[in-house]
Amino acid sequence: MKGDIELSKVFRDSDGVDLTPTDRLTFAKQILLWLGFICVGVFVAHGLYPDNAAISEIFELIKIGALPLVTLVVSFYFPNSGK
Repeated sequence: MKGDIELSKVFRDSDGVDLTPTDRLTFAKQILLWLGFICVGVFVAHGLYPDNAAISEIFELIKIGALPLVTLVVSFYFPNSGK
């Protein structure tokens, strides 16, 4: 097929992406930082405009979806040291 790309010619290693534990931790910190900014922004907006239906729905979505995701990421990267 015309337009196919041979990946072995584009990339030197075909083993895939290699991430060190430091890279993974940095990526997790960045995700948590931006999720934190979004959560705080939505909480402040909900506090300023509690009667706004759209902000209330986004607040519920953040409360139900994003906060458990944050705890999951934190518990994955910082497991119980008592093991």
